Amino acid sequence: MLRAAVAATAVLLRELARGGTARGDRVARAAGRALVRLCTELGATFIKVGQIASTRADLLPRALVAELLALQDRVPPFPFDDARRTIEEGLGRPLESLFAEFAREPIAAASVAQVHRAVLRATGEPVAVKVRRPDIADKVALDRSILLFVGRALERVVPTLRLVSLEGALRAFCDAVAQQIDLSNEARHNARFSANFADDPDVRFPRLVPEACCDTVLTMEFVDGVHEDRLAEEGIDVRALVATGMRCVCRMIFLHGFVHADLHPGNLRFLPRATLVLLDLGLVGELTDDDRVMSARTLYALATGDGVTVARLFYDNSPHVAVRDYAAFERDIVEFVDAVRRQGLARLQVTAEIGRIFDILRRHGVQARSHMTMANLAMMTAEGLGKRLAPDMSLTDEAVPYLAEALSSAPAVAAGGAPS
Repeated sequence: MLRAAVAATAVLLRELARGGTARGDRVARAAGRALVRLCTELGATFIKVGQIASTRADLLPRALVAELLALQDRVPPFPFDDARRTIEEGLGRPLESLFAEFAREPIAAASVAQVHRAVLRATGEPVAVKVRRPDIADKVALDRSILLFVGRALERVVPTLRLVSLEGALRAFCDAVAQQIDLSNEARHNARFSANFADDPDVRFPRLVPEACCDTVLTMEFVDGVHEDRLAEEGIDVRALVATGMRCVCRMIFLHGFVHADLHPGNLRFLPRATLVLLDLGLVGELTDDDRVMSARTLYALATGDGVTVARLFYDNSPHVAVRDYAAFERDIVEFVDAVRRQGLARLQVTAEIGRIFDILRRHGVQARSHMTMANLAMMTAEGLGKRLAPDMSLTDEAVPYLAEALSSAPAVAAGGAPS
């Protein structure tokens, strides 16, 4: 398995170096297939990593991404007998007493659970029944051990990785995945998201059937929405949908501090009149008010070209700094922000720019905070949606009104100049 991981990584690096040749596409597809097999064998946490990568066709070779799409909702299913056993043990009733119809084959199978279409016996309503994989808890615990071991090892071998809080970021990600396997947590997340967006008719979450839910089973309304790849043929306004998606993510991060962190295309459905339905609400990130406001201040300063404030915010909010020359650090940040402004916000790739900022932080000994792991994932997948469907739209432009709203109630902050 380790050999497969090394081989797939080497192939990917070669493809990235060569560019988009026909041979390169074949190599990228081979790498993608190897990574799909590896992630599937390693378990739920690694599948999540592959799902996130599959949303970034604008940053990764398209042939590679095309193979990684298999991780979104085509993970091998588990047998119907296991699903029946989980439902009957979790809900304490025979399956036939709850459902007049229940499809033996799942309509989707993912890393944590699979979904079956069914009909409620009591009401005749079509529903989606999400059933947890029977061995998922043990696999997630093993995944956590592997990832944290790798994170610690990499930080020892490459000390500069400590400055991006690699182990802390992996720990936060693993904690969120562990929370995801208890489906009662997802039910609570559903209620909270629904309340947060009660005033937005364009953002919806599936209605749950409480009497048919527990920690291993989640029963909800069946949303017969349109998948991303059929938007054009259904005549749905793509630009309006992208605006809705950007608004949704920005409100989660900068206003609510409660973020859906698993927004790959397999978890999105679209309805007429540019309505967005978000599924699979188990993986979330929570930000404190201080974290939320700091994130808003940083992105607002970046969007408005205020490099001095960007530098000061990173410095003041770092858990560890070893800056020898603050003026040089500030100068590098200011030059970076100026370059971003010159290229234009419409062409700005937020997640790519975050990577460049981290390079500057590492170079000057400023440790990045790990609290934004889930929020960064949400921003990454939202930007991926925009780049795929409406590449001329700017995530930053869409975000600015929500950044301003988040900052309007925040206390004033001093910025500029060297730290005292």
